[in-house]
Amino acid sequence: MMDLFGVDQYQEVQCDECKTVTKRTEPLLGLVLSLPDDEPENEADITDEELGNENDIHLQDCFKSLQARGRFVGENQFDCDVCHAKKDAEWRVTLQRRPQALLISLRRTLWDKEKGLHKDERTVKFPIELDASDLLEMGSKEKSPDDDFEGCHYELVAVVSHSGSSPFVGHYICYARNDDKWFLFNDSSVTPATESSVLEVQAFILLYERRGIP
Repeated sequence: MMDLFGVDQYQEVQCDECKTVTKRTEPLLGLVLSLPDDEPENEADITDEELGNENDIHLQDCFKSLQARGRFVGENQFDCDVCHAKKDAEWRVTLQRRPQALLISLRRTLWDKEKGLHKDERTVKFPIELDASDLLEMGSKEKSPDDDFEGCHYELVAVVSHSGSSPFVGHYICYARNDDKWFLFNDSSVTPATESSVLEVQAFILLYERRGIP
């Protein structure tokens, strides 16, 4: 499973005092992405074109939740094993390892005081071809069989969608590609589908396959 879907979440913390770097790697079977907050952090940076599409969320925006850096300071200081004391430190999280199949789940189940447990129904725009080179770094042991693997290009092969207002009520369907043709799997029914219709669905799960697999 790890050979097929595995991604390594790499965490690194550097102590300000002794400069020691503490490393930790956590294996993941695919990626679980949170949708961005409803409100932009800085409205002054929003262009007129973006205002016209303020409800649009792009898959690349969701990746930002898995690529982060920050500081351990104040009450949240880092407990350094070398200094044997709590110290200010800088941390960062990246993703390493490029799997044969990139499995992406969108976290659409939310809870708040007003709505309780509910479904995030915002549309996430996703590409047919995904360049994940900025998201997935090369692991130190990986070697590229061809230039395309080095570029980390993936192609969409399946999408799982959900219809219904609640995470617990509704119906799941799947779109899958065979060669260059798309098909809709709806219970026991299998019908042809168009690429344009696939790109319009409310995706819950996306499956990408790495191009150039030997």
